[in-house]
Amino acid sequence: MKSSLGRTLRKIRVGKQVSLSSLADDSLSKSQISRFERGESEISCIRLIHLLNKLNISLDEFLIAHNNEHEDTLNFMTLMNDIRNKYTLKEFDKLKELLLDSSPYPIHPLESTMIKSIIYTIDPSIKPNDTELLDLMDYLFKIQIWGYYEIILLGNCVRTIEYSSLFLLTKEMLANYIYSTSNKTNKRLVSQLAINCLISSIDSTHFDHCDYLINEISILLENELNYYEQTVFLYTRGYFEYKKNDDTGKLKMQQAIQIFDFLDEQAMKNYYTEHYSTHVH
Repeated sequence: MKSSLGRTLRKIRVGKQVSLSSLADDSLSKSQISRFERGESEISCIRLIHLLNKLNISLDEFLIAHNNEHEDTLNFMTLMNDIRNKYTLKEFDKLKELLLDSSPYPIHPLESTMIKSIIYTIDPSIKPNDTELLDLMDYLFKIQIWGYYEIILLGNCVRTIEYSSLFLLTKEMLANYIYSTSNKTNKRLVSQLAINCLISSIDSTHFDHCDYLINEISILLENELNYYEQTVFLYTRGYFEYKKNDDTGKLKMQQAIQIFDFLDEQAMKNYYTEHYSTHVH
């Protein structure tokens, strides 16, 4: 997955008849760009945008070209849709069959780790081993441009990655995720994952991390009409304040539950009502 952005860049560059020498400058050498195009190294999101500006192509246009060009992205999205359907329908045996050699999908080892992490939430006997988790974290820590693939991998392994690594990876994601104004999926997924990391930070009493995450999530959700994320964030901020012995936090938690009821989100209302009953005394 990680080399495909470079291949897309090369196709656009060649199509526009722009040489590597013309793109190179003090921030990126000719050899660095060449290695990125061949999939041998990564560049930061800021540097990628710098190259796209020189090619007179927007990030949105680049991502559209990238998604249309590479079947691996589409295959992964198809796999994720299948996983969601099986999980929703409680077809857990069929979910486990995705790990078999007979799986209809070409499952990459990192994706196998993700699937095991998902199954772990309903069957603790199935869990990625330490080597598999280390390989996943090694891959994610090396990535300098986070796309849909990387965000989904981390988001589904929250329960199996130990907290300190989860927080550091969440910081990496927040700094380097690709955002497209024509497709806000990545931004929404990043918001959800950051909120999940915030909850883990509260539960593990890493309150200094909480302040950082609350600020980052506030920026992500500013001027966004994502009622689900906004309401979960309201509840989570209230939970944080409550854990710091601020009773006004309980009011925010109660307000969030009332909003879910108003929006007729009964599953979310029931989940957070149970969470409130368990954690608030």
